[in-house]
Amino acid sequence: MTDGVNEAKARKALVEAGQRLLAENLVARSWGNLSLRLDYTTMAITPSGIPYTELREDMIVLVDIESGEWEGAWKPSGERALHRAIYKTRPEVNAIVHSHQNAATACAASRVPVRAPWGEVPCAAYALPSTVALAKATVAALGDRPAVLLANHGVFTVGGNMDEAFDRARGLETACASFLESKTTAKLPCTPDKAWSAKDLAPAGSAFGYTALMSRAPYTLAWAERGTSLPAVVDDLAQFVGTKVPSVEAWPQRPPKQDALFIKDQGLLVRGQDAEALAMVVEKAARAAICGEAIGGAVTLPPLEARLMHLVYKQSYAKRARKAAVGK
Repeated sequence: MTDGVNEAKARKALVEAGQRLLAENLVARSWGNLSLRLDYTTMAITPSGIPYTELREDMIVLVDIESGEWEGAWKPSGERALHRAIYKTRPEVNAIVHSHQNAATACAASRVPVRAPWGEVPCAAYALPSTVALAKATVAALGDRPAVLLANHGVFTVGGNMDEAFDRARGLETACASFLESKTTAKLPCTPDKAWSAKDLAPAGSAFGYTALMSRAPYTLAWAERGTSLPAVVDDLAQFVGTKVPSVEAWPQRPPKQDALFIKDQGLLVRGQDAEALAMVVEKAARAAICGEAIGGAVTLPPLEARLMHLVYKQSYAKRARKAAVGK
């Protein structure tokens, strides 16, 4: 094993790396996670559910690589088992980046390998997020490589230090965007790695007595023009909506039961407490579905698993909301 970093440097480096992930459009909000090995037995990892804009050094969690035990007020990332598994099987690895970057996630949704500057990046077999099955599948596909795609999910990159792991995440995104553009004969709404823009989401008034936001992000609008439902082709979307985002011909006269609803030729109507995050996820899923058409097609998640992820997400969201209310 090469030298790790001390605790103070690890905490500082992870906070800075989280900011870099946001700045370079490799994640959004609190999605993804990062870790650094301290020594043979301990890793430092980002906490669960904390936006990178709010992340502080004292929130970084120390986790025992062998046992998975941890202490403190902050819960470590839900993917900590996967980080531990990589450190246990790859003694030369000292840093791990897990991101949900746009172009790479589109390739992962179609479950195809991609050629990167350092060689082929495989796609791990699908498994539910934060499970032992996902850890096993990812470690098996990663092998001794620098990076791996996670089916319908995102990317893991590793390195001897954080800069190396981060550079590989960035390099993989460039490679995936080029791969997707080279395979399609259709005109894409924009480049596969284009960042989300808040300008694409705006208040939308209604003559029917309720308000909502309307997303006209490039891939979202392109999908809305089709007038068809968008199936859950990425884990994030399944967590938010379950099996699909429906489509309707015109603005609903009553508040819809769904928090996300395509309106043909107009865009995506979104409502709820986390409407912006939902709009971002739908754009990512629409991107994966449209770009995937040139590389074999994005794989729709099994309905039962999509519903399960949605149920778990709703329970987790409600728990966080109750905790926040108590803290006020």
